[in-house]
Amino acid sequence: MDGKSMSVRALIVSAALVASFGGGAAADTIASFTGGDLVIDTVTGTTLDSASAITLQEFSLGDGGATAASVGALTLPQTQSGANSAISGEYGSASEGVLQLSADGKSLTLMGYGVNAATFNSAPSSTYGTSALGQTTSLTAANQTGTVYTTVPRVVALIGANGGVDTTTALTGVFNTNNPRSVATVDGSSFYVSGQGVTGDGTGGVFYADRGATTATPINANTTTPKGTPNGTANPLLATETRIVEIVNTGSGNELDVSRDFAAKGSPNDSSDIRSLANSTGGLPTSATGLVANRLIAGVNSSGANAGSIDVTNATDNVVNHARNGQAVGHTGNTFVYLSPEQFFFANATTMYVADSGSPKNGSANAAALGDGGLQKWSLVGGVWTLDYDLYQGLNLVNSANANSNTPTAPGVTGLFGLTGKVLANGAVELFATSYGLNELSPSYLYEITDTLSDTTYTQVSGESFTTLYSAPAGVSIRGVSFAPVPEPSTWAMMGFGFVGLGLAGWRRAARRRALA
Repeated sequence: MDGKSMSVRALIVSAALVASFGGGAAADTIASFTGGDLVIDTVTGTTLDSASAITLQEFSLGDGGATAASVGALTLPQTQSGANSAISGEYGSASEGVLQLSADGKSLTLMGYGVNAATFNSAPSSTYGTSALGQTTSLTAANQTGTVYTTVPRVVALIGANGGVDTTTALTGVFNTNNPRSVATVDGSSFYVSGQGVTGDGTGGVFYADRGATTATPINANTTTPKGTPNGTANPLLATETRIVEIVNTGSGNELDVSRDFAAKGSPNDSSDIRSLANSTGGLPTSATGLVANRLIAGVNSSGANAGSIDVTNATDNVVNHARNGQAVGHTGNTFVYLSPEQFFFANATTMYVADSGSPKNGSANAAALGDGGLQKWSLVGGVWTLDYDLYQGLNLVNSANANSNTPTAPGVTGLFGLTGKVLANGAVELFATSYGLNELSPSYLYEITDTLSDTTYTQVSGESFTTLYSAPAGVSIRGVSFAPVPEPSTWAMMGFGFVGLGLAGWRRAARRRALA
């Protein structure tokens, strides 16, 4: 990709910052995205933990969303050009590569590593200190101790509706020797990024960065405070295992939410969850000062071997847990399971769908066998988020007890990773998700399912089943899924309320101000 095709024109400052992108790469088949289409991102390879180019693939939907046809592809830049960095993904890292639509609907975002894939794979250990891309250091030479290795920044890719790509945000000092997982933005002028670092080193969690920055400001980062230390909203939960950070708007303005999955250590606050992060006035935070963190969904068991878990029945769990109901260790009634939330979608202010990978990080000896993978539906009832049911039919789920075996390509789906959706005029919710595999190189899939917004019990939805829209070929791993960006977000208004972070209300207010000016 040449410098002209990769460049980004200057931001125009008016009522809001609006990113303007250069043209797409001539070698690729996406000249511009089409509103209403789906986009996934993929990585390829044959060796676990190797570097890969990241390719976006666009799908046109048919039969009411029940079929998908590939209509184009776009490979993100593999070479440095001016201020734009190369960007690669790790083949075999199942917890990165989340694809998201910006809050203004005009661009896509994802995170990767600032290195050419072939360059990394040619001499990983001698140059980078490791053969695993995700274990490279993001620290500058001045901040490294011992042997100094080449710094690999964690890079934000901002992809415009016309296929232009901006990779000028290459961050050092975040997600050191670990995975950059997700990035969210309002309009492309600044970003919230989430990922994992080394426990206690301050490089994991949620950070804020301006476009083009090389460093980021901690919002909810891990610290040296021991896990298990009780803390509340004034001292937010440790963020070592933050997963997907999203900007959500359910009608009352943009809100920053993040999913977390980590090992519980006995504190009532130690459990995988989804929580909101706000500044002292309830707005989007730009630093940790005055941060208020409120839990949305969380584990209910807070002590003993089951800390951080939730209780489920045949009506609320997935099929792999049915046989164990009433037989779980430490329980005489329902099964307890651990949450492993990934991406989430608000259909409205009181209804949330959560893609659960079914592979929880909880440190209990039971953790590997006690996930609840699938698509969970949660409802806000009396101020408390309550699990209604878990959709899993058609996923052919397997138990995650065999995860991390010596067969890294073993087939099997334990749950879901990427998620997006829309609310239809007839009260249905159409959702699109990507699979999470038993092992990191398991075959991967893109799914569709339609749910009824008003349903709250599994008996109402027992006939709902996932449709496989796309099966990745051997050597290709699907990561995230999003609707395509469009130049004017008004296009999306016709497609119904319920897009995560679309922020249509804010756009309409800005448009009205312009009309009155």
